[in-house]
Amino acid sequence: MDHEYWVERLSGILIWNERDIRKILRVVSDSSHFTGLTVEETLDFLQHGCDEEIELLKQTYDWTLFKKQLISKLTKREITPPGLSVLHPDLMEEDYT
Repeated sequence: MDHEYWVERLSGILIWNERDIRKILRVVSDSSHFTGLTVEETLDFLQHGCDEEIELLKQTYDWTLFKKQLISKLTKREITPPGLSVLHPDLMEEDYT
């Protein structure tokens, strides 16, 4: 990943200083490890799908919250825990009637 290329590209979009853009690149790099997406895919998503999160970041300057929001937005969490009354299939008794 060429940092200078992304600093130049993001500075035109985000209108932030170079230090903040480098922080975004670190957040994107960290989040790409969690999501499995490439850095370029994450940056493309950041430009088009995180308007609310970027506005909140500009107001609060909370980079940890921004990273959590980005990761949660990029990962699909469709895992639902089973109810307490549901037995694991291996624990169910066979019906011999």
